[in-house]
Amino acid sequence: MTTEEMLEQRHTLKLVWVEPWKACGPEGNELDAHLELRATIHDCINMSRAAAKQAGRPTMGQDERHLLVFMAVHWATPDLSNVTGQPRAEDGP
Repeated sequence: MTTEEMLEQRHTLKLVWVEPWKACGPEGNELDAHLELRATIHDCINMSRAAAKQAGRPTMGQDERHLLVFMAVHWATPDLSNVTGQPRAEDGP
């Protein structure tokens, strides 16, 4: 899926990424938990834009850049599980 296609579907298509969190086992042992998060392309762009604004960088007219930065920083990928006509990861290459 191209970034242009993702931008066209910004209000319905979601990105998915995983964040590590510290957890604790039943015996007090330290564990890692992996939370899977999802947000619309629109929201991801807005979060990236907020970070750019806070850093004093320009934010207008750069939706594709903000999308790509968000995807790179969070290792986020499009969630195609509810998109018809797209190959699923479990279907293989």
